[in-house]
Amino acid sequence: MDPSVRPPDRTEVVVVQQGPGIALQRGYLAVTDDVARTWRSSAVYENTYFLGQAPHVFPVGTAPLALPGLVHALEGIPVGSRVLVVVPPSEGFGVSPNRPRGVTATDTAVVVFDIIGGYAGNAGPQGAVVSHGGGTLPQVSWSDLRSAPTVTIPHGSPPSKRVVETLVKGAGPALQQGNLAIVQYLEVTWSDGKVRNSSWRTPLPVPLPIGTGALLPGLDQGLVGVTVGSRVLIVVPPSQGYGASGAPSVGVSASETLVFVVDVLGAYNT
Repeated sequence: MDPSVRPPDRTEVVVVQQGPGIALQRGYLAVTDDVARTWRSSAVYENTYFLGQAPHVFPVGTAPLALPGLVHALEGIPVGSRVLVVVPPSEGFGVSPNRPRGVTATDTAVVVFDIIGGYAGNAGPQGAVVSHGGGTLPQVSWSDLRSAPTVTIPHGSPPSKRVVETLVKGAGPALQQGNLAIVQYLEVTWSDGKVRNSSWRTPLPVPLPIGTGALLPGLDQGLVGVTVGSRVLIVVPPSQGYGASGAPSVGVSASETLVFVVDVLGAYNT
């Protein structure tokens, strides 16, 4: 970038290379790798390509990002594309309360995005239905794979060990420790069959770091090896759940067995 050239005074978006995937729409969840610098300097202030750096995950066009000029920049652009976005101070650092070290309010941002994923709010698994659970395990039913499943708890005691049952078998790669997974999920308590948490109650799927200790141990370990495109039933015993304190905020006691239904929609290296 030649600092002697005057930067644009409005946000400009250039598709450097168009991808073959679905076009991002307002309200979709976008997954991107990106590198950012200022117009006046060659110094990079953000780079998700560094080893161990997770990609960015954000809703398209519906929530403020670090720079206002980026909010709508990726709307209509297909997954798999590389996009150059130039954001002037009036739509960027000049109006943003948070600036990286070394960046001033008069700097123009230059950001290159690689759009590596995009998900609608009703995204679901893609694969062959192989089970609905049942027997000594919860029964899982659904009207279609883009809607929230229903979990029916059986009579009898829950299993004492973690159980992972594949309901829909996807053909994608298997989740590994260190992946960032994009999922839909439902959490039910065995004792009363109540739904305690659900991504279907929110506008979008959610990102989950796998194998980093950020999740409940039984869920974290149960997701390793699940293939992208799958829907799985995971029964988590108390010893691998919320721990000695439980989760009073969502009505879960320390002795509760948890039932998860998880749709694995995507997986990304970090």
